[in-house]
Amino acid sequence: MAEGIIIDDETGILLLDDHFKVGLGELVRYKFSVSKKILDSQNINVTELYLSFKNMESGLLRPIYLTGPYSFYIDIRPFNYNELKKFEGEDLQFCEDVKPWEEYRAVLRINENSRVGDSDEYVWLIDVLSQLSVTALPTLSFRLCIGTKASREMPNGQKVVMAAGISCAKWDTRTLWNLDPPFPERESHLVFLTHGIFSNAGCDMLYLKDKIEMAAASLPDSENPNLLVRGFMQNIGRSSKGVRTLGTRLAKYIIETVDELRSRFKITKISFIGHSLGGLVQAMAVHYIAVKRPDIFDKQTGLEPVNFITLATPYLGVTGETPKFISLALDIGALGQTGIDLALQRTFFLHSDGLVATEHKPCFNTKGKALLELIPMDPALSIFSRFKNRTAYANVLHDGIVPLRTSALLYLDWRGLGEVRGARTKEHGNDPGRSDAGSSRKDKAAGEIPQETMDKKSALQYILPQALIKKNKYKRYKRTQIVKSNSKLNASDGATEEMETEEDFTPPPKASAFESAANVLLAPLPSQEYLKDPSKRQDKIIHDKVYTPDELPPAHYSKRPVIKKLMYPNDRIHRVQERIARKWQETMTWRKVLVTLQPDSHNNIVVRRRFVNSFGWVVVDHLARSHFGKSSS
Repeated sequence: MAEGIIIDDETGILLLDDHFKVGLGELVRYKFSVSKKILDSQNINVTELYLSFKNMESGLLRPIYLTGPYSFYIDIRPFNYNELKKFEGEDLQFCEDVKPWEEYRAVLRINENSRVGDSDEYVWLIDVLSQLSVTALPTLSFRLCIGTKASREMPNGQKVVMAAGISCAKWDTRTLWNLDPPFPERESHLVFLTHGIFSNAGCDMLYLKDKIEMAAASLPDSENPNLLVRGFMQNIGRSSKGVRTLGTRLAKYIIETVDELRSRFKITKISFIGHSLGGLVQAMAVHYIAVKRPDIFDKQTGLEPVNFITLATPYLGVTGETPKFISLALDIGALGQTGIDLALQRTFFLHSDGLVATEHKPCFNTKGKALLELIPMDPALSIFSRFKNRTAYANVLHDGIVPLRTSALLYLDWRGLGEVRGARTKEHGNDPGRSDAGSSRKDKAAGEIPQETMDKKSALQYILPQALIKKNKYKRYKRTQIVKSNSKLNASDGATEEMETEEDFTPPPKASAFESAANVLLAPLPSQEYLKDPSKRQDKIIHDKVYTPDELPPAHYSKRPVIKKLMYPNDRIHRVQERIARKWQETMTWRKVLVTLQPDSHNNIVVRRRFVNSFGWVVVDHLARSHFGKSSS
């Protein structure tokens, strides 16, 4: 028997004391393991361990957000926790915002929830994420301790006891995002994740990375796609530089990474997943590679394009979908060149380098076109059409940052969506997914869309005679309603038949940019019931359909009379958006997956933080299974 360890009844023993410093987009993951029998043999007879975490930054930094926030996110997961299965017993422990000089405490319970199979080992995973989001200059320091005795203060002067039966593995950002494939000798599938505006891949896309790796690992070894997942960290803090600059930087990283990994592994396939602005950035990167390094996508010697996936990506920009003053702010450079790109401004002085291949220069004119219109053009267009899967995930509700029409590439089966009843039905009472809800609600049928809070405009619409507003209300949906293949000839004579009868059509509510901005700061946290019981979750996928080119209706803005161009101030924007949408869809199929998530849906759709944004679990699980797991075949 091992020699016993003398334990102070007042302070217990300190098993772990770690100090670390992280920057923007950086994190630390701990795997803390305990062997109960070995601890017992040393007189360490415990059923609980106690975690203490402290943000070591000065409390004076708390109100500073322009270069911050200077806070941490932390969560603790017992080994057997799986968000897709019902979890019995203890509550999940996390803190979404550990402010400067604040402390957070949690309990690690040695029970069946943390036990590894039938063994004597008990394991917890602990993630510590930096909340910095704007500039890459600051760094944050923290201290994490685990001991056998609960304390109101961090250990002071206490030394760590190197007890047998205790182990702690630790991964930083660089290690987690540069893992080798599980089967180094086999063919590998390279996956790039690209973050959105004021975001980062290291922390904000960590959950997505974990889930696609888990989906691949769930397959038999013979079917495992052998993933290599990478994220570009050098665009963080540069969101205003413009889609072209960001995409070019990403493309150079992809080229460098492919060349380096090919020297060590058998890379045969490649996929891209982008959130929000990241979808445009990765599209620009593919365009740049198609121009500068076409050999990477060569059909004989290059990589096979497998998945091109976007989540809430503004393919058509955001102007025309947002309030006038926001569009004006983008026009004058409120978000730098990125804002100008999203406002679909003309590019009279855009250099053709990286946009136009030498053989295309005589017939390719970049002048006077919006950058987002240039991306889906040759030679990149032929590459995009070769992807096995092109999937666009889009929020139906609560996303005023990237509204549905731009993230779903304009054309949809609006009639089919209207048949998903409930977009305008009233909700009553408590949502079990939210931690701050009140009274009970009526049960809703499967597929029903929750109603957004009615604003003044919506209230006015219900007061006015419906006949006065119905025509304008449905016109925009009629123009972009897909046609059935057997209705193509009829569609050429005018609007599609599917939208002629308006009485039964219920369009989704228009999201508010103000509400979306407020939801980023004020969105309710999920309840413990939501985190532990999948049956209590209301978030769902309401539409999943592959759209084909022959379903596109005739172009509406192709031959507009001059008088209408003068009458309607947004006519040019709508023409550009239509051209972009059609360019993306005239020669290739698209799978469009529409989801209804709780606010804030723009961050939830990618699960920016594992528990805080857990309303998006259904989306990431669908993405992982459909493209990298059991359903991908």
